[in-house]
Amino acid sequence: MTIDKLKIILAGSGYLSNYIIKLAGQFEHQSITEYSRTEKNSKYTQYIHKDFDDNSCHLDEVTDSSSIIYMAPPRQDRDGDIRLGNFLEKLSKRKIHKITYISTSGVYGDYNGGLVDETSKLQPITERANRRLAAENMIQEYSSVSSNAYIILRVPGIYGPGRLPIDRIRKQEPILRESESKKTNLIHVEDLARISWLCLTSNIENEIFNVSDGSPITVTYFYKEICKIVGLKMPPEISMGEANECFSEKRLSFLKESRILDISKMRKFFPGQIKYENIIEGIKKSL
Repeated sequence: MTIDKLKIILAGSGYLSNYIIKLAGQFEHQSITEYSRTEKNSKYTQYIHKDFDDNSCHLDEVTDSSSIIYMAPPRQDRDGDIRLGNFLEKLSKRKIHKITYISTSGVYGDYNGGLVDETSKLQPITERANRRLAAENMIQEYSSVSSNAYIILRVPGIYGPGRLPIDRIRKQEPILRESESKKTNLIHVEDLARISWLCLTSNIENEIFNVSDGSPITVTYFYKEICKIVGLKMPPEISMGEANECFSEKRLSFLKESRILDISKMRKFFPGQIKYENIIEGIKKSL
């Protein structure tokens, strides 16, 4: 099968899928179909209303020339990922080109700032990360049974236009003090969309990749750089003890986990694809 004959299926619409579509002109393909819960219109993309939780939902548009990228989040009211399970069941083990799954680097849990590669022990802490790990296992099991290829991307915090904490800064919501802020990994949405396209169209199969900009920083440093560039006053810094009293559980989970993603494998298979390695350039592009 030639790459330009591929039908691209985006399973789950949202922030990342919008940027995948924006980059479509840079990559050869036959068509793009996005499964969405909302009505959309586009000259270049076919939008089809799908609810993967609905037992009557079908995936007739998926053929052997389809390359799928699955981005739908797991349901929050169930363990595992029954939404993905329903999707894979509806594929009916048909032969496709490839399925790419967008996972989270949270599957590694807390390594206290240590380096993790794709072979590191998986020890998710949060329910969200546990659901994503369950989904990774489902993708690999399905691909083994159906003889379909897969790629899994373990993704850290995504930022970009509309995804900077400017509102929080303007409201002067407190931020963890620099001395207690742990290193985290980020990736600009455009870079992630570019790598997602290469997963869809390349001949790379049955691989797992850590993806990030390769420049780990603290969340507090991220806020400080945004303030400098935008010209806003830095929010007050508080201790972790104080943060435990006023931050949400979700926000605290990001602050308490720390790991540095080893992206050597990503750089080997997708060389030169990270445009925004410098966080300052990434922030400026996001404004």
